Amino acid sequence: MAGEPRAYRPDRLLVRTGGGQVDGKAMARARMDTWNSRDRDGYAALYTDDSQVSAPGFTGKGRQGALDLLSVYVTAFPDFRIVPRTVMGDASAGVEECVFEGTHTGPLRSADGPEAAPTGRQVSIGFAGIHSVRSGKILSSRYYFDQLDLLTQLGVLPT
Repeated sequence: MAGEPRAYRPDRLLVRTGGGQVDGKAMARARMDTWNSRDRDGYAALYTDDSQVSAPGFTGKGRQGALDLLSVYVTAFPDFRIVPRTVMGDASAGVEECVFEGTHTGPLRSADGPEAAPTGRQVSIGFAGIHSVRSGKILSSRYYFDQLDLLTQLGVLPT
């Protein structure tokens, strides 16, 4: 049905390297698709058992670490979506430039500070994700975004 989330299916990825392995560009796109569809199992399946995930205020290890990061944003912004701007990659890495959009209706957890109470405000934050790939799975994901811009849009910091 139109408009329904797509489940991640590794056998349906179209971008593959010559050896049949899924490449970094395809993995970055699959990561966005699984986030947008809230497909926790599909998202976890993208990562290696020994993967590392980092973002401002967050560090996680393994598939559980990846799921923990997803949970932070699903909880704080249940209606979020990721809008891709640029996605590129090769057999060993994928890079995405995207915009994260959502309404802050749940607590926003920080690894090293207090939670930000829901503000009801909409945010639109540009971010970049860099993913290294090993054997068709994501070995590491590093996300970068402007925390001050996020906190300002939430009304936590003065403009």
